[in-house]
Amino acid sequence: MAWRVVPAEGSLTRGQTSPVGRLAPIGLAIVLVLLLAFALLSALLTYQVGSAAKQASSLSDIFNGARYDVGAEESLERKYRLEPSPEVRGRHATAASSLVSALGQAHDLGDAADRALVDSVLTTHRQYLSAIEHMFAAVDAGNIELATKIDGEEVDPSFADIETRIDGAANTHRALAENNLNKLATVQASVLIATPIVFIVGLGLLVLFWRALQAYRKQAILAMTNETAAIARRERRFRALVHSSSDVVMICAADGIITYEGPTAQSAWGYAVGALLDTPIAELVHPDDHAAWRDFFGQLCGSPGATRSAELRLRNAGGVWAESEVTLTNMLADPAVLGLVATARDVTERKAFETQLTRQALYDSLTLLPNRVLLRDRIEQTLSRASRLKTKIGVLFLDLDNFKAINDSLGHRVGDELLTQAATRLRSCVREESTVARLGGDEFVILLEHVSSEVDAVLVAERVEKQFSKPFKLAGREFVVTTSIGIALSDAGHDAEKIMRDADIAMYSAKGRGKAQHIVFNASMQTDTLARLVLENDLRHAIERHELRLHYQPIVRLDTGEVTEVEALLRWEHPTRGLLAPMVFIPLAEETGLIVTIGGWVLNEACRQVAAWQADFPRDPPLTVSVNLSPRQFQQPNLVQQVGQTLRETGLDARSLKLEITEGTIMRDVETTAAALSGLKALGVQLAVDDFGTGYSSLSYLSRLPLDILKIDRSFVKGIDRGGEDTAIVRAIISMAKSLHLSVTGEGIETAEQAALLRKWACDLGQGFYYSRPLEAASLEALLGKIVLPRDQEEVA
Repeated sequence: MAWRVVPAEGSLTRGQTSPVGRLAPIGLAIVLVLLLAFALLSALLTYQVGSAAKQASSLSDIFNGARYDVGAEESLERKYRLEPSPEVRGRHATAASSLVSALGQAHDLGDAADRALVDSVLTTHRQYLSAIEHMFAAVDAGNIELATKIDGEEVDPSFADIETRIDGAANTHRALAENNLNKLATVQASVLIATPIVFIVGLGLLVLFWRALQAYRKQAILAMTNETAAIARRERRFRALVHSSSDVVMICAADGIITYEGPTAQSAWGYAVGALLDTPIAELVHPDDHAAWRDFFGQLCGSPGATRSAELRLRNAGGVWAESEVTLTNMLADPAVLGLVATARDVTERKAFETQLTRQALYDSLTLLPNRVLLRDRIEQTLSRASRLKTKIGVLFLDLDNFKAINDSLGHRVGDELLTQAATRLRSCVREESTVARLGGDEFVILLEHVSSEVDAVLVAERVEKQFSKPFKLAGREFVVTTSIGIALSDAGHDAEKIMRDADIAMYSAKGRGKAQHIVFNASMQTDTLARLVLENDLRHAIERHELRLHYQPIVRLDTGEVTEVEALLRWEHPTRGLLAPMVFIPLAEETGLIVTIGGWVLNEACRQVAAWQADFPRDPPLTVSVNLSPRQFQQPNLVQQVGQTLRETGLDARSLKLEITEGTIMRDVETTAAALSGLKALGVQLAVDDFGTGYSSLSYLSRLPLDILKIDRSFVKGIDRGGEDTAIVRAIISMAKSLHLSVTGEGIETAEQAALLRKWACDLGQGFYYSRPLEAASLEALLGKIVLPRDQEEVA
């Protein structure tokens, strides 16, 4: 088929026509416009003058009414002076209200001058009403002399001013209304005279221009020849455009048979010339897209002149499927085309880019697992299916235990490798239809569909725990990283947010019970979580409300019983729960980061108190205070500066401050710990390892760090009077400490026998209930006055 462009019937082009022919249509239009303009102008003038007359008349009526109200006010005012009564006073108020209402109408209807006049009159009227009230009060009091005076000095001047200006306004607008009515009559008379004249002139011009137009149409026939030539030129240009376009252009009949193929079918798709002619266009469409193509093509066939686009996969001559944007235009009714024009553009690269953007928006870039957005969508869809099928779904919320320690100590690259390996292990624990997602950080979620009971979800959790019991190979070393798992099953009314929240609560419960385990959500956990949130909120306000307290436990020299040190121990005087021990709130403070602020307060308060005791109870050497540093507090980059500032502000000598760090805190990152301890040691403070023996088995760090004291954990001390393993451990710790020139403190001494044994084994210091429980500052001062606590009398053999 030779596809060509033909001229539309009756079309004209620019040709050589006479000036009269070119001006004829313009002349006709001008005549019609002038007639219309005359009619509009006449109507506009009539409307404007009539509106002005109507407005002036309305304002005149309003001001006449206001004048009547003014007269009524004056009449009632005088009547009240002669015959005072509530009825007269009420009528006076009504007249005043009527006047204000009339002036309000004038204000809304009038121009700027009227509004200014009304505002001024209303101001004077308020003064008049104020004077009237004073005069009425004088009348009511029987003071006629005062009433007469107010009337003459205040009421009458205001009334006269109001009456004069309202009369003037009424007269002005009455004169203006009469003047506008005269103008209206003049305009209407002029229109009656001019209308026949304009009509006659316009008719003559119409006849003149109509004849010129007829001549012009004769010349247009000649111009048709020129137009045909122009169309031929445009068709050549169009063919050149089709040849140079990268889009494939085709025309197909209403039955889908290709009747025209553009040359790009050869250059872009590799088909031979004419290979596509008489071929159903549907044969080029991917089988999976046939349904979409039928709907798309069928809709276009029933919509003349319509243009629509669809994305389909089309086959080139080599059998390769290309993502294409196909645009169809229905030109079946156009005699120049008689078909549907199809253009196909290769959008493979664009689709690949869109797929990449989608993946970035819905998948985690590190593990390639679905992210929070995609997970939420899948949970909602899974819940919908479960509701229809009367089944349940399960959500496992996982958090890697101690991930932060590995990430901080070995670096983010190793942390990322751990997350990647964890994702791989999680995927191996579930079926293909289940979803494993990463929420961020070290949090993962497993979504299970078709769960019959919690047993199914627990089995998956146990598979995960088994996988995570195997060491991870990271940075050339092996680490066992466990996971805490919270499990939640869907119930009626569950949505994605609720089931995720329930699983999250269960996961935190698992962490709170020691980590490395799984727990199934139950309703009581939500109550516990709410209580935890309330406690957290109370803790945030504890410092500003002065609810935190420090108790002090004496530390004595075992050989003399002398109190040489005190350990500052934190308590919380809760307003409703009473005195809370640290184990109730310190883990929460550590988890939320509040421990940094609380620890700073403890350090400052302990140093201030001991400095005061040193002044009140001087001794040589001075009393020392021990303060525990939490793991999170120890990680603060400005710790050394904070301690130095506290010492300066409180005036405490650095040698009187002992800072205690747990063995676990030290071993998180020995190199970083060494730098921090060196900075603290440079200040002059003493450094102690708290709860020694309960943490890591490696002891090589003791000789590498600037430590002064080892504190033996109470769990070992409590069993030394029974012999056995605890005795061996304690004696070994003391012996090792002495070889490293470290002082030793025994914690948790509860009996004289324990104290005697520790002294016999050359332990330097001791603390525990045997000597004293932790005391408030006031109670401890009595002991400080004694200096020496009672010793055990007998040495233990």
